[in-house]
Amino acid sequence: MRKTNNSSIDSHFTKQPRGATTVEMAIVAPLLFLLIFGLVEFTRMSMVKQALTDAARLGCRKAVLANTIIPADPEATVRNHLQSTMSNSQDVSTCRVTISPSNLNGMASGTEITTTVEVNYSDVSWIIPSFLGSTVLQGQTTMKRE
Repeated sequence: MRKTNNSSIDSHFTKQPRGATTVEMAIVAPLLFLLIFGLVEFTRMSMVKQALTDAARLGCRKAVLANTIIPADPEATVRNHLQSTMSNSQDVSTCRVTISPSNLNGMASGTEITTTVEVNYSDVSWIIPSFLGSTVLQGQTTMKRE
């Protein structure tokens, strides 16, 4: 049996300068963290957008009912839904809810009612509030009065 000499293999790997790994990590790490933070922020934006759309649909559904005569009822429905879906209760207070037309009393059947829910993304961002600038997220639904 012949013995192999592993010293030539070991010396090949040790010829790399010791600081090269540190320099490579210093170059790659900021890009990696930027990518991860970007993914988290865009995922959060998508989640909030979906919550706003669902809340607008539920609020509009409440507004089109014949027995709903004041806009405070559908707005409460919107805020309750947002409270259950958004992670921070302070985020709900920054949302703007608009029901158009605002006078639901005596409205004829078949009249279109639109519920819009908006929030500035900087108010609900998890990591970097200024990452997407002054982006406004919006959910909107239109239904006909019953």
